[in-house]
Amino acid sequence: MSRIPALWRPGQVVLLAGVLCLTGCTYMKNRGSDFTDVFDAGVTVSKKPQFTLYANFLSLLSLGYAHFDGTLYGMADRHYGAVTAREHAAGLLVWGREQFGYETFDLADPESPPSWRVGLVGLPMGPAPPKEQAVNCPKMLHLGCVGITLNCKFGQLADFILGLTTLDIMGDDTAGRPEKPPAALPAAEAGEASPK
Repeated sequence: MSRIPALWRPGQVVLLAGVLCLTGCTYMKNRGSDFTDVFDAGVTVSKKPQFTLYANFLSLLSLGYAHFDGTLYGMADRHYGAVTAREHAAGLLVWGREQFGYETFDLADPESPPSWRVGLVGLPMGPAPPKEQAVNCPKMLHLGCVGITLNCKFGQLADFILGLTTLDIMGDDTAGRPEKPPAALPAAEAGEASPK
């Protein structure tokens, strides 16, 4: 009888270690994802000449113009490496409009992703920025075919800091971010694929 409790204790330790590892690994993965959400950064490259000179301060004051559709080499919205990017914006200090998309938007649709308003006057007019772009500070410069982007997202920074306590204000810990949408089938293929 004395052998069973002696063997049971190591079993309890192994079981507890396994449970902690599983929950701890998820916790650390979520904290890592939250940390990478704080910045979108990289070098922008386009096949055709484009122009961007734009900055925004905490979604309250924006100034400049941005029109970029191309590739961002860096990281943005939990995507790394060569990321398909759209960075459109215009700002007149207290009013502005932004449209930032990374990998999970339709490049053929000029309204994808939907744009939002920023600035002291623009924010009340709406639509509001998506939560992952709330309280951001983008700085973008693209001249011709090459540029640079740095977007510090303070809403995401708050999510990272509060996430240390497992509080998830962005709601992105377990669900993650959507993957790239599947490309639409050409009309002829779509007709063939539909049931008759």
